[in-house]
Amino acid sequence: MNDLLSYLLAQARYRPLATAKFTAGEIWRRGRLRLLDSLERDLPSFSGYRLRSRFQPFYPARALEAAEFGSHFLRAAETAIERAKEIHRHEFEIFGERVECGPAIDWHRDPKTGHRWPLRNAGELRIVSAAPGADVKRPWELARFHHLLPLGKAFLLTREQRHAGEFAAQIAHWVKENPYPRGIHWAMPMEAAIRAVNWVAAGAFFAADETLDEPFWQEFLRALFLHGRFVYAHREWNPVARGNHYLACVVGLLHLGVLFGEKPEAQRWLRFARREFFREMNAQVREDGVAHEGSSGYHVFLTEMFLSGALLLTRVDAELPRGRSLGARPPTTIGSAGAGLKAAPTEDPKREMRAPEAWAQLAESCGKPFTARLEKMFEFIAALTAGRKQPPVLGDADDGRLLPYCAAEADAAAHLLSVGRALFGRSDWPAGVHGCEEVWWRLGRAPEPASSPGSVSPESVAFHHSGYFFFASPRLRGSVRCGPLGINGWANHAHCDQLNIEFCWDGKPVVVDPGTYLYSGSAAERNLFRSTRYHNSAVVNGEEQNRFWPGLLFRIVDDTRSDAKQWRAGLERVDFLGEHSGYRRRRGRASVTRRLALDRQREQLLVCDTVRGGGSQTVEWFFHLAPGIVPERLPEMAGAPGDLRVPKLREAPEASGLEFRAAWRIGPLLLWAAAPAGVRLETKLESGWVAPRYGRRVEAAVLHFRCEAKLPVGVGFVFFAADAS
Repeated sequence: MNDLLSYLLAQARYRPLATAKFTAGEIWRRGRLRLLDSLERDLPSFSGYRLRSRFQPFYPARALEAAEFGSHFLRAAETAIERAKEIHRHEFEIFGERVECGPAIDWHRDPKTGHRWPLRNAGELRIVSAAPGADVKRPWELARFHHLLPLGKAFLLTREQRHAGEFAAQIAHWVKENPYPRGIHWAMPMEAAIRAVNWVAAGAFFAADETLDEPFWQEFLRALFLHGRFVYAHREWNPVARGNHYLACVVGLLHLGVLFGEKPEAQRWLRFARREFFREMNAQVREDGVAHEGSSGYHVFLTEMFLSGALLLTRVDAELPRGRSLGARPPTTIGSAGAGLKAAPTEDPKREMRAPEAWAQLAESCGKPFTARLEKMFEFIAALTAGRKQPPVLGDADDGRLLPYCAAEADAAAHLLSVGRALFGRSDWPAGVHGCEEVWWRLGRAPEPASSPGSVSPESVAFHHSGYFFFASPRLRGSVRCGPLGINGWANHAHCDQLNIEFCWDGKPVVVDPGTYLYSGSAAERNLFRSTRYHNSAVVNGEEQNRFWPGLLFRIVDDTRSDAKQWRAGLERVDFLGEHSGYRRRRGRASVTRRLALDRQREQLLVCDTVRGGGSQTVEWFFHLAPGIVPERLPEMAGAPGDLRVPKLREAPEASGLEFRAAWRIGPLLLWAAAPAGVRLETKLESGWVAPRYGRRVEAAVLHFRCEAKLPVGVGFVFFAADAS
């Protein structure tokens, strides 16, 4: 049976009406892409267009003052100038790898494999399964033009005309080599939207340059207007499941609607985008502030898009004379129709945005419900980063950014959190990045002095609606996943990660989520990294806890229907109890319950799983360790040393009668595994992979436990400091 049909039938079992709506929406959207019309006809003229005033809203006015930027961010300024030299040589960084594109950039070529997509109608191209190893995300990433931002900074700092010349040359070359509607860069509306936003942001740097002639600006603005038509006509909308792709289209139209605000066609884009922008906050973000995508990386990406759109609307609103308005008042409830901008008093454009003034301006333009939900989105990023050197990678992650003002290799979560901390005045959040220039470019001021690393202690916090539970003690910090997959059951970027745990010790990762290595570059690797065995959870009879099909790289069914039954975080102890039903559809109809107990005083973590069902089943557990940790097997003992004797496990009812069977040293911790009498618990060391970022993987150790037992069966694992033994 066709994979797509199998997937839709599986979804229809849980949600028949939504499946019908989803299918109709996809047929409509894909059909429009295959029937690309002549949007390039009758593009307006931009002769004499007021460049400086039209580009003014895209940065706080003070941010474009070179002397102040250079004085506050000397190192960042030096980095931008060095990056500009590389950009002149057509040397770029794509997913952490340096790429040399030569004198003439080939926009249609995968720089890693050499595969080149033909210049055919975009709706007819094979994007995903083009050739073995080829990944369309590489040329797409290059054509997002993020590299124009450091080029613009270098021009701001040096006023060297060659930077403006390189900007114009690359734009003109891309336009020439990508005639609408042919080629891979017209195949994905989201990519066109992100490219347009970066072109607009770069244009703000160069709009005052007098060496770029009017023919160039005419061509540039016409190309941008064509992007607006394309995104508006082919926006990635679905009545049931809308994710980051659709939001990117909306934010792109916000930017283009503001830029071309004098054109009636662009005014329609702006009205539409403003309305949808507020609606999507409600549609794509749950009440606890976590994005529906089921991915920490995409949550950061959505937060950046909502932040960027909101700050743009706030700046536009602040420039309106008193009594004028671009539309209706902002929504009184998130997602209400008719969302718009209310006029605000004229302010000095150089005035610094400082909390609580910045918060007040944002709430005035976007409404308090939207602003409060945006703050909650930052609260989730704060939970991800608190007490860690690097945040965990949960679900998919492709390093997606909208406007990366900092270096490409920078930690997006930490830099964005610095902006949120300054915007909302939240000193209780982790300090983020010291001297973060993101704050300058987004808020128009230098960041406040960061608090010392130890001034904000990690706390245990739960995001109940989304199913993320963060537990913390003075030295141990981790999370357990137990919640819905995707958007209303439609999961593009979620993994088989229910009841998955990960944690760090003294800020350094120990047990990790392996992350995401590739998408279309390797279907086998894509499916491996989202599989159950590539997460720290129980696997029953080698089956996946949630069904997915090898040929559908972005589709997964929420079979687990997870239920977090208990969460209690106290001064001495943190308790969690969750269950999923992902294996009930298979032989034995098994369910998995995980109890987690953290003794905050003794720094001991107990994980106890109970698998219930019928008959004799094979149950496996995998613990993926951080790269660099070399596990050492210790002599097996009947009981654990010191105060970690077997009775300690009985604090969890499921652990009654368990006996210790295996012991391992894993970096700074010891791991003891226990099983019931008469149940043989096999353990072995295996080799696996961890993907610290998209397109890069590092070999790492995996501890594999296995038993065959008649259900129900319970197995326990205790993690504690090696020096405590």
